Amino acid sequence: MLSWIRKGLATGIVTTRYPARPEPMPPNFRGKPDLNGSRCAVAAGCDECARVCLPDALHVEGDSNGHGPQRVVLDTARCVMCGLCVAACPTGALTMSAEYELAARRREDLQTVVSPEEQI
Repeated sequence: MLSWIRKGLATGIVTTRYPARPEPMPPNFRGKPDLNGSRCAVAAGCDECARVCLPDALHVEGDSNGHGPQRVVLDTARCVMCGLCVAACPTGALTMSAEYELAARRREDLQTVVSPEEQI
């Protein structure tokens, strides 16, 4: 027991100064997906991103009359930041950001709704 304490004291500080001083993210870090509505082809019937999303964090909703897909909904609460949607998007509308601070008070605050020609 005493040897463990000595070893711990000899190691020094191993934590970071976060949040006072955020640490830079490593290369290829995958944070929250960002969706560029102006590049999204959901109005043309594209749903590639939603089809490959394993946790069902992305889904395509139709308009109020049911005439076809009108918008993409990203539920960050369900997203596991795997990046499969980014790889599947044929128009490059999805990218992985470096954003990782995603705390929210309500579940509704974790949903992003994007219609075509709308940029977030």
